[in-house]
Amino acid sequence: MNLANSKVLVTGACGFIGSHVVEELVALGADVRAFVLYDRDSSWGWLDEVSAETKAAIEVVAGDVRDPGSVRRAMQGVDCVLHLAALIAIPYSYSSPESYVDTNVRGTLNVLEAARDLGVQRVVHTSTSEVYGTAQFVPITEEHPLNAQSPYAATKIAADQLALSYHASFETPVAVIRPFNTYGPRQSARAVIPTVIGQVAAGATSVKLGSTTPRPRPRGRPSPERRPRPATSAS
Repeated sequence: MNLANSKVLVTGACGFIGSHVVEELVALGADVRAFVLYDRDSSWGWLDEVSAETKAAIEVVAGDVRDPGSVRRAMQGVDCVLHLAALIAIPYSYSSPESYVDTNVRGTLNVLEAARDLGVQRVVHTSTSEVYGTAQFVPITEEHPLNAQSPYAATKIAADQLALSYHASFETPVAVIRPFNTYGPRQSARAVIPTVIGQVAAGATSVKLGSTTPRPRPRGRPSPERRPRPATSAS
């Protein structure tokens, strides 16, 4: 669909990728509604860092993707939804998996239900390369088996399958995208590419990446290598 002059909702607009998506949509001439997580200090997250021109061009709606009512209100009158809202920190998912189910799975269900009822023309659900786990073959294709190696990855697989099931069951116009190692301004310095760039920029002659030889771990215990691993999700 032609995004110029279309009404587009971006969930997770306050995040690293979401804020850049908002900027690009404004540049393309879209009518942008940015859905951000409510904050008592009225912070818009990374949208606080965009230009004044971009801020003036968008409608910001604060709410919570876990709340069906606020999602439905935000989706009223939109042509397209770019769904990026998610919890993405892999280490935290080991200790608080239920919060990931609430946000990543139930949040996606709220978007799909509203899109179905409101007749939204397109829903783009943002997934992650983490759904594939450790590569069984390369290059990874869309036919690669899904292999969750963290509660975070499991919730993203569940959200993907929900989105695809709505397409199959109700003909909801859904697409799923799975970005790999996105990077750029505003990204956490913990992510792998900023880590490499930061070391090189500081004059390092060798790059430190942590453990590059993963090994099996006892059942029920996240490995030391995986706990500090930076999130690679788009959402």
